[in-house]
Amino acid sequence: MRLAMLAYRFLSIIGLCLVRPDRGAASNVDDCKTAQCTTRPSSVTNESITTVDKLHYELVASGEILNDPSTPLPTLANGHLGFTVFDNAVYMAGLYNGAGGLSHRARIPNVANIQLNNDCYRGKDHSCIITLDLRSGVFRVNYTDLNYTKNSFRMTHQLYPHALYRRLIVNQFVFERLTPEAGAISLPLVPGMAFTSEDIHFQPIRTLASVQSSSSSSSGAATQLDDDMNRIYQSCGTTLVVENSTYQTEGRPVCVLWNHVPERLDLPENVQTVNFTFLMAVDENVAVAEKELKAALAQTDEELLQAHTSLWGSFWNRFDILMTGNEPLQHVVRASIFYLVSNLPFEASFTRSPGPFWGLSPTGLGRGGTNLDDYEGHSFWDTEIWMFPVLNLIDPWYSRLLITYRMKMLPTARRHAIETGYNGVRFPWESAFTGVEVTQPCCPAVSKYAHHITGDISFALRQYLATTHDLEWLREREGCGMIQSIAEFWSSRVRFNYTGTENYDIPAVMGPDEDHENVTNNAYTNVIAGYALYFGDKRMQFFWDTALQYPVMKAYTLWNDLLVYEPVTRPTGPAMSWSMHAINHLDIGNPREAAENFNRSYQPYIRGPFHVWCELQKPATGARNFLTGAGGFLQAVLYGYAGFRVYLDRLQIRGRYLQELSVVDIAVTAQGVQYLGALITVRQTMEKSEIIVTHLDQALVIEFGDGNVATDVVLNKVYPLSRGAIATIRAKSNPYHGCDLPKDVIGY
Repeated sequence: MRLAMLAYRFLSIIGLCLVRPDRGAASNVDDCKTAQCTTRPSSVTNESITTVDKLHYELVASGEILNDPSTPLPTLANGHLGFTVFDNAVYMAGLYNGAGGLSHRARIPNVANIQLNNDCYRGKDHSCIITLDLRSGVFRVNYTDLNYTKNSFRMTHQLYPHALYRRLIVNQFVFERLTPEAGAISLPLVPGMAFTSEDIHFQPIRTLASVQSSSSSSSGAATQLDDDMNRIYQSCGTTLVVENSTYQTEGRPVCVLWNHVPERLDLPENVQTVNFTFLMAVDENVAVAEKELKAALAQTDEELLQAHTSLWGSFWNRFDILMTGNEPLQHVVRASIFYLVSNLPFEASFTRSPGPFWGLSPTGLGRGGTNLDDYEGHSFWDTEIWMFPVLNLIDPWYSRLLITYRMKMLPTARRHAIETGYNGVRFPWESAFTGVEVTQPCCPAVSKYAHHITGDISFALRQYLATTHDLEWLREREGCGMIQSIAEFWSSRVRFNYTGTENYDIPAVMGPDEDHENVTNNAYTNVIAGYALYFGDKRMQFFWDTALQYPVMKAYTLWNDLLVYEPVTRPTGPAMSWSMHAINHLDIGNPREAAENFNRSYQPYIRGPFHVWCELQKPATGARNFLTGAGGFLQAVLYGYAGFRVYLDRLQIRGRYLQELSVVDIAVTAQGVQYLGALITVRQTMEKSEIIVTHLDQALVIEFGDGNVATDVVLNKVYPLSRGAIATIRAKSNPYHGCDLPKDVIGY
């Protein structure tokens, strides 16, 4: 999108820590570490909100779509492993192969791709039903055969990457006889794929001693098949090519373990029901993978499933978004939440068995390889600008994980800044295992000019601090030093214009509009740089022309900007532009234009009954499982129709006008939004707007309008919110101990 140009001038370069109580002292990271601060609130994971609507969590389709290559199947993940259903590849967090711009997620052969060799899985049996159960995190195939030599049976196949035991992919089959005849039933499986990978040198497969399982294959006594299924196979390997020899001296290890998968699944005569569980375990450490595999085998099938579904159930009980009045949209919203959240580990799982976690890419953890459409599993600005603002409201646990990945890459980012002639830290456009620039050789312009990613990361840090007031992270976990290092980069990035404006410029950049490179004073880049400088307590000033008037932007000015920029926005581009236009139009009271852009932000980009996000509009696809689009869409829901805004010292919620909701024919309830440890529910309906705080970790106050008296937040009290009015929630005590905060607008 073409952006207006801004020039600006620095007022002063002070270089002070955000929360240092003595503003006259010299700046260093130790100031942040020694200052007194309150302890951050703990993450809220209990089920303290009201009972949520249990409907509309299942996405159901006929098995015929399994024979339709144009209908994408869902991508499942658990923060450690990811895969697309019935695909031959599994990907693991942090496992990359290839040097520099050829680095990509390494493909692990998917021995968990287990299918019956019959018309159900070939998509030719109308009685076959497939379901993605969002509430339980399970993909399910249900098949009923009424004509199998007069021995009718029902089969249920459940597939999922385990939410608690993150090294596991689980297949569970249940066969149930429907007729009293006692004949045996035998069903062949599709032959397994060859255990090879173009990215990993695997050692020969070893057979380990059998592990006794807690559950037998049938409802009767153990059979020979039970002994076979408890036999464990193992193969360990190493990626072939390091990403960068300075930071990686050898290939990355990976070990795969799995129990025996037979050629056929049998329901013996005189047996009513038979169960089969097949496990695949993957980790860089063979001992960790083996421990999780054995822990799973020691449980019954029901116990193993419950350990998985209970985490997903607890998540949905705590956080959800209800879109009353539009069932198809409800499905899209919940699917988008599911796809986004599933790419990060649940806190209970990660605490039980930490690591590794290696960022969040545009297509998530379950896609990668050398396919450029899938962005090779790299981390971009998509993480911090499109996905982070949503995850940050869902649970700060997710925010901390994403920040930790960027902090892990600080040494590489510091060297990158030095090598390119700047101070501080400069993050690369694309990042993978080591943190070096891994942009494909096809696209040198973005790696050379798209410097805004370094400001984007600072903006995410700012959002995290705003919703948590986590001063312990700021002072003791290098948060302050990271913020300042980013500000130092931008202060060294500017150039004084001696021959023209006699102001400072940011030359040679590329903004989000990737059709234009080597631009001076790109509006987006300048603004995100300004926020980074202010957040690092440095000072600058923008000048603006009469068409922009930032930061004192009146509604008619924003409207004029939209009139100018919307027509020149590439109409075939990804979904996020329309999501932001929807929010912009809501901000200036254009409900019809907001609705048009909101519908445009998702309807052309989702595919099939499982609402898989694609980067490009129909009929093209581009990247699949495109979490960037899902994140932008959910921002339009939360920051648009639900009315949230995040500031460093407060959370604001705007009541929506009736017409804003009626033109899209929806009512929105966002429940379990986290702010300073509180759980907040906001309802924007045709009849009313209201706020309820259902959990508190510390004392909060709430006020309505500008300058009204703030009162203590009362747990579970319903606070009516007038149409168009703003409610402000903030901490009762100042968490920053009298320190001046960076301005939320730039230009002073």
